[in-house]
Amino acid sequence: MSTEAVPTAIDVPLLRRALDGEHHAVRDEVRELLSRPEFDRSDVHELDRDAYRDRVLDWTRRIADTGATMRGYPEEVGGQHDVAGFIAGFETFAFGDLSLLVKIGVQFGLWGGAVQQLGNAEQRLAYLPRIGSLDLPGCFAMTERGHGSDVQALRTTATYDPDADEFVVDTPDDGASKDWIGNAARHGREAVVFAQLVVAGETHGVHALIVPLRDEETDGPLPGVRIEDCGDKLGLQGVDNGRLWFDGV
Repeated sequence: MSTEAVPTAIDVPLLRRALDGEHHAVRDEVRELLSRPEFDRSDVHELDRDAYRDRVLDWTRRIADTGATMRGYPEEVGGQHDVAGFIAGFETFAFGDLSLLVKIGVQFGLWGGAVQQLGNAEQRLAYLPRIGSLDLPGCFAMTERGHGSDVQALRTTATYDPDADEFVVDTPDDGASKDWIGNAARHGREAVVFAQLVVAGETHGVHALIVPLRDEETDGPLPGVRIEDCGDKLGLQGVDNGRLWFDGV
């Protein structure tokens, strides 16, 4: 038997298209976008934490400006109702910066996805265009320090006040603080907060509410909201993870 190597001719573009599958065009769009000079990341390890976070926000805004971040949202809010295409594009961003990948996932997948799946028609129409354009950065505030992602055990409360016809959100103790929440430390202005619904002293299980976090003019926390930066990490320094507490919000 011959041990000589047999030369082969591989059509690389054809192989890539086969591996990219049905959404090869979306993946090509993302790769082309990441190849542009403004997405160069050769200096990110020289940036301090805040500068890196701002760079990631700028990259995310540039991507939103292309309209790609609306791909998975319903057509009635300006999207393309192509969730599979959005996911294909999202995972392809991993060829670039992983902090950017997480930022996209938090803003358009978790925050936007929660509004899309849990909100009513009026909320979807009001929020999703602003979320998809990055006009309204936000958070997915589920995880708690003492309970992780054990949703049934969450202890943040949302108590219905019949006199004011509103829900009042409270963090009963530090174990119920919302922890490692993406977008919370620096950029998020509102959040979908998962809390135990309390009506007339009776608990009705976990519900999701949209809760404002920051003043739009000052960027400071709104009354009753406390925000803490999770600080330096071993990786993903471009993601502004934070902790949230609520006191009668």
